[in-house]
Amino acid sequence: MIRRSVAWLLAACAAAYVASCASTPPRPEPDAPLAGSDPVRFVAERTPWTFQGRTGWLMTTPSVELRTTVNDRRLLHRLPPFLELANAHRLNAITPLVRPAEPLQTYVLASRTEWDALTRQLLRDQARPYLRIERGGYAVNGMGIFYDLGPRDTFVMAAHEGWHQHIQTSFADPLPVWLDEGIACYLEGFRWRESEPDVPEFLPWLNPQRFDQLRSAAANGTLIPLADLVNNRPQDLLDTDRGGAAALNYYAQCWALVHFFMESDAGARRPGLERLLRDAQSGRFAEHIAASAGEREAVLLRTRRVGGGALAGYWPEESVESMDAAYRAFVGRIVRTGGRDRALMGRSPITP
Repeated sequence: MIRRSVAWLLAACAAAYVASCASTPPRPEPDAPLAGSDPVRFVAERTPWTFQGRTGWLMTTPSVELRTTVNDRRLLHRLPPFLELANAHRLNAITPLVRPAEPLQTYVLASRTEWDALTRQLLRDQARPYLRIERGGYAVNGMGIFYDLGPRDTFVMAAHEGWHQHIQTSFADPLPVWLDEGIACYLEGFRWRESEPDVPEFLPWLNPQRFDQLRSAAANGTLIPLADLVNNRPQDLLDTDRGGAAALNYYAQCWALVHFFMESDAGARRPGLERLLRDAQSGRFAEHIAASAGEREAVLLRTRRVGGGALAGYWPEESVESMDAAYRAFVGRIVRTGGRDRALMGRSPITP
């Protein structure tokens, strides 16, 4: 069975990732020297790799095997250390997690045409849903398959889908979609260090696309109730909302929901999230949901990866209604005046 996670958000709307962040240094001329420290120190091996007659590289770091046909010098220089450091970040961003047993297989193609061809080659008769993605990439069976989206979006995509790769290779139980996508979005935020412009610094709040979408939904009164958020998948929303706004709200709210678990009420809900991730990693998650929330919720998680079973199982003292009220209040604090400025500095909008 294919274990997959598709970037449905990018299929809905290319505006999900905007490559105009001020923290992204411009690309140098082809022969310009690269500034800062040498992040290629992470590369253990670099050998030629060819796809469809185009010569590229296989670059191996301790945690990633990167195959790429891109020829942009800055992108080639930054990709290996970014992937390696993104892996180190996700292993400790919420709670200590076990490192994957094998390096993550990641492909970054130079063009959409090559990406289409590789998707057909790898997935064969199961490629069709992935080929419908309008812009972006996906993770399947622990592999990340992307193409060059520009000087920032390529890295945002790699950070997001890298989480899905980790889940697919290292977790015994799958997570509910809303949490899986929420953590993937939580791990997107980063900036390049001013002193070392080829080295990323990961800051979960620094995510203007998710923040702005959340603020817009709050202002327009289109926030998805928590009970609906946990019972929907992004592809379900795309089927009913061709404009993509509901799906964009879904991702932004899942991003905010992870922050809610991490920071609300002085971190009171964080232990539940940490335990949930450790249980899913070790294979105790589904069993715990069946015992604490009932077999119906366990079936929903096994078949569609939705439902409020995880809420009932890991925050049993709260009802969905009371948690929804607390979550909406948390969102209100995030989007109040001055919140965006704090978030764009990588700081929490709710911390004094």
